[in-house]
Amino acid sequence: MKKFLKRFFICIGILLLAAVITGGIAAGYLYLQAADTVAEAGREVFSENESTYIYNSDKAVLAKLNTGEDRVYLPYEDIPENVIHAFIAVEDQRFYHHFGVDIIGILRSISVYVSSGGEELQGGSTITQQLARTVFLNNEVTLERKIKEAFLALALEAAYSKEDILEFYINNVYFANGAYGIEAAARSYFGCSASDLTLSQTALLCAVPNSPSWYDPRENLDHTISRRDKILGDMLEQGYISQEEYDEAVEEQPKIKEEETEWTDYETTYAVDCAIRYLMEQDGFQFRYYFDSQLAYEGYLESYEAVYEREREELYRGGYEIQTSLDQEKQRLLQEQIDENLADFTETDENGVYELQGAACLVDNVTGKVVAISGGRSQENQKSANQLNRAFQSYRQPGSSIKPLLVYGPALDQGYTESSVLQEIDVSLLEEYKGRETQLTGSPIRLDQALYNSKNGAACYLLAQIGVPTGLGYLENMHFHRLMYSDQNVVSALGGFTYGTNVVEMAGAYRTFANSGNYTEPTCITSIVYKGEELYEEPKEERVYKASTAEKMLNLLEGVIQYGTARRMYWNEEVPAAGKTGTTNDNRDGWFCGMIPDYTLSVWVGCDTPQEVTGLSGSSYPMRIFKGIMEELAQEAVLTEFSTEEDPEEEETFTYATEVKNYSDYLPGRADEEELSPGYTVANYRQDHILSDTVDVLIREYNSTADASRREALMEEIIATKDQIYGRTLKSEVEAKIAQLNASGGQ
Repeated sequence: MKKFLKRFFICIGILLLAAVITGGIAAGYLYLQAADTVAEAGREVFSENESTYIYNSDKAVLAKLNTGEDRVYLPYEDIPENVIHAFIAVEDQRFYHHFGVDIIGILRSISVYVSSGGEELQGGSTITQQLARTVFLNNEVTLERKIKEAFLALALEAAYSKEDILEFYINNVYFANGAYGIEAAARSYFGCSASDLTLSQTALLCAVPNSPSWYDPRENLDHTISRRDKILGDMLEQGYISQEEYDEAVEEQPKIKEEETEWTDYETTYAVDCAIRYLMEQDGFQFRYYFDSQLAYEGYLESYEAVYEREREELYRGGYEIQTSLDQEKQRLLQEQIDENLADFTETDENGVYELQGAACLVDNVTGKVVAISGGRSQENQKSANQLNRAFQSYRQPGSSIKPLLVYGPALDQGYTESSVLQEIDVSLLEEYKGRETQLTGSPIRLDQALYNSKNGAACYLLAQIGVPTGLGYLENMHFHRLMYSDQNVVSALGGFTYGTNVVEMAGAYRTFANSGNYTEPTCITSIVYKGEELYEEPKEERVYKASTAEKMLNLLEGVIQYGTARRMYWNEEVPAAGKTGTTNDNRDGWFCGMIPDYTLSVWVGCDTPQEVTGLSGSSYPMRIFKGIMEELAQEAVLTEFSTEEDPEEEETFTYATEVKNYSDYLPGRADEEELSPGYTVANYRQDHILSDTVDVLIREYNSTADASRREALMEEIIATKDQIYGRTLKSEVEAKIAQLNASGGQ
């Protein structure tokens, strides 16, 4: 036994020694790599100031980002002492005592990473590490990146003095709104040099880099002041300032200078947004479109904004050449039509911005690219007016313009036809029915007539028949960004959403009908070149509707213009036009979304603060704007009819259970209370699949009997069982089986 133990411990010792040697070799290799990177870059890398250029479709410059005025480099001796003390106090109190890496902080960060199963990695970064990340690495939060960051920090400390590192850091840190370095930030927010900042102003600016979006002084001044006070407290605790200085600084009320930018036009702000979102995607950000709860949405939004701000920093840092599909002539056309049709509304808000606004997005049906976009009206105070680009930043209720996308398109996809008979139910009674929408009754009306005349009761009835989750699934597939669990209601058929949508999303979705049912994420980006290398890849096309469904929807939407709610457009051009009106309660929002063969256009009109507008409806100002734009585009039309294609032959994709399994057969060995997703447990999963099995068995019996009364009873039982299913995905699949059963009449 002793001999065995002796051999055992010798083996363990050898293994540990081998691990130490291997780890040492790996660490040495990584350090040498980091040292080479730092040496090759030289001091110049910390003061580089390349510009990013954005071009329109004619190769003319739309914007130059990160100009010299946005980054002013200060040598160490010119950096105010309070700035240095503020950053050290709040970011790295042991800055002068470590060698670039805070071992305790790193261990804490790794502990969080392990305990979260690799989902979370944060904290532990010194000023030197932050400098390494800013200059040499991307912002992706991974263990590999943290390791590289640490070795780069060690190399930086070996190559440069503490004063050099502080100089590099303070001149490269991002202060939001395109400002890099303390001098640019001082000029941007307070209109003075960094040397003239008060202690309070200094602490407030030094609060921003921790989270430039959250602590943006122009957007979230209360957040910035809160962190300013923390920084002042840390400076007091560290002995950098006296109690008297602290008291005076926390009492000072900051006066932030109004933003000054070189560009505020709608097309450029949209192009910048498209570029940032593309960089987010390339760095691995997972976009989400549907949220099970408000808490899940708020958590996602916080993560989104943080990553968005980091990628905007990357974009502004410079060096990109960005080509877009934005066409200045078409841009002029959109803006001109919005301005002319809304010219009689001259009331302004307290900031001098027109109260009644409009927005529009024009998409090329062949390429799927946004070729023109307007986020509001033109006016003399254009800089102030253009602070908000309503085309993609304002989310509004779509009214009936959502019906083709959410209700009629999915219904045609699942076997309904233009002549299917619906029920025009009394919408005012919906609350009484609550979860029993499938039992709704009303006056019979054909599907095509219901769409032409925008019958609300028929739309709600039809959405109840195909299933609200099914309809919302189509919107999710077309990347509507703010779909909520609270939207699981038949009233969504009328555009009654928690957050709503915008003209970019609507144009991209409607273009799907003009593209044989295939969806492409709308964007204006055609090329992103960085240091001579093309980074951009076109978004993938995804099938949402069947090609036959898209063709039927185009015919129906043509009918809306010929004899429906848009008949007063009096479309007389040689090329066809199709579209749908939308009006929300109390005439707060008006929409028109539609297409000619070459282009798809969505238009919204309303007030930034929702309010009733006399005479506003989808068939008033929005339709007039649509007609004015499309009539001119029709004169130069390339396509004279909508393109169509045949549906690929598809085999049956549904599988049906032959028997109802036992409760424990699903996810065996797992606890009932275990959450599979927020609010959805293993017990929910097991119960749902038993219900799904039951539906399959009932469908088999339904298909095997010819007795009409028995089939009627079975259908009632099938629907009642389906309604008990809790999980959204499984319920949608079961509803699709039922829709197929109804369409086929049983087999």
